[in-house]
Amino acid sequence: MIICKGILFNHDKIAYFAPSWEEMGEYCFALAKKILASGQKFDRLVTLAKGGWTWSRSMSDLLNIEEVASIQVKLYGEFTCKQKEPVLIQALPISVKNERILLFDDVADSGESLLFAKNYLKMSGTKEIITATLFYKPWSKLKPDFFVCQTKAWVIFPHEIREAIENLGGRWRKAGISYSEIVRRFKKIGLQEEQVEYFLKLKRQNPKSKTPLKA
Repeated sequence: MIICKGILFNHDKIAYFAPSWEEMGEYCFALAKKILASGQKFDRLVTLAKGGWTWSRSMSDLLNIEEVASIQVKLYGEFTCKQKEPVLIQALPISVKNERILLFDDVADSGESLLFAKNYLKMSGTKEIITATLFYKPWSKLKPDFFVCQTKAWVIFPHEIREAIENLGGRWRKAGISYSEIVRRFKKIGLQEEQVEYFLKLKRQNPKSKTPLKA
């Protein structure tokens, strides 16, 4: 198991961890090796949308699982840890009756989405369900059968850069953090300078933004 530590800012007491595309490829490979070493076989990989979409393509290839499906469960509000009841937004488009399923997501945070999805798959008649995530938070209600990295940090994935910059940047600005400090924070976390400045600029120019950024 790898311990992934993030960058902590004293203002909000939250650590942030932003793995690169290359690092995410390494995590996918590490997870695949663990699963392959177990000798387990699966009829289908079911991923949770939207977080698991990007990495499920790599996992299906690395694990040689041809059949892939996804369901969408909504739990979190806009870039906040405020918990809500899980809601099924998109159901399975196919039957998984009597199938052995690998249930995959990018991160097990509260664990609520995974638990909801696992129960949903059970009610759909699956034979067996094994869970796997790339990242695992120690407070999750469900500990995945397979995972690579344990972390307490908020993970900013490379496929959600704009979302992170706009929403987290807006939250920081609302808390009184200056524009220059917001830019510095994102750079320290590891986001590319060009992307940070580009999307912050778009947010500043957006008159409908709830929390417009001002220098």
